[in-house]
Amino acid sequence: MSTSYGISEFPGDFVNRPNWLVILLSFFYFFPTSSSSQPEQIGLACTGDPTEMMITWVTFKPTGNHTVEYNVHGEPLNLSTSGTVTKFTDGGGEHRVLFIHKAKLTGLTLNQAYDYRCGGDNHWSDVYTFNTLRSGESWSPRIAMYGDLGTDGQSLQYLEDEAKQGNFDVILHVGDFAYDMHTDNARVADKFMNQIQPIAARVPYMTCPGNHDTA
Repeated sequence: MSTSYGISEFPGDFVNRPNWLVILLSFFYFFPTSSSSQPEQIGLACTGDPTEMMITWVTFKPTGNHTVEYNVHGEPLNLSTSGTVTKFTDGGGEHRVLFIHKAKLTGLTLNQAYDYRCGGDNHWSDVYTFNTLRSGESWSPRIAMYGDLGTDGQSLQYLEDEAKQGNFDVILHVGDFAYDMHTDNARVADKFMNQIQPIAARVPYMTCPGNHDTA
């Protein structure tokens, strides 16, 4: 959310106060626009190799680095891998631009918790933790499977709580996201992806399109 005003739109006594600029700058600091290099919409995905993990995030400004710093849980994040970035222009009337970053972790140990953060250029995400799959065949994966999940969905908090407790190995979202991802020049998609970030940043979030997800 952001709001801008011309100086002439403020009452005269406010404009004449010496601290009016400080107040305005504070407003934009605490209520930033979406034009940011800060990572958001973070998500994990399986690659087909259980010793790998794909990490994806979004920024609204280009960044020079596309890096994931990581290590086994509890250790300093002194391992890193670099990724790639793709410029994406939304098909809505505003043609909003965002940058999709992807980095793949390889050589991970099975049945191991890892801490990580993503970003670069002094703009980093919070630290999240995920678990790799267990080895062997004598176990059953714990899968959450659902579809038709919109923004502000009633089940979001439950899913977040269960993900934080490590009760899912993978999530399968079988279509119909956000209702609808393209609405309001894809701002609904941005909101939805940030709402599921506490889940998707901890558990591989695998998807397939539904009838609402055509472009």
